[in-house]
Amino acid sequence: MWKRRFWETFAIITIGDGVIEVLAPREHSLLWRVGPGKGVARFFAENPNYMRLLGLSQIAFGVWLATRQYRKD
Repeated sequence: MWKRRFWETFAIITIGDGVIEVLAPREHSLLWRVGPGKGVARFFAENPNYMRLLGLSQIAFGVWLATRQYRKD
């Protein structure tokens, strides 16, 4: 039961992050422009459509992951 709860929680976070990336890709990227990933953040801020694509992929992955938790084994 705890394992399923963990994966469902991870799916919820993934879906939420994906929605933010679709709605505000540049702003979301710039929020993470510190540390070792700042080059990646800058790339996505300059190319918001790639960030939107990443967000849509995250949403799809999160939905897939969440629905796996409801299967009966």
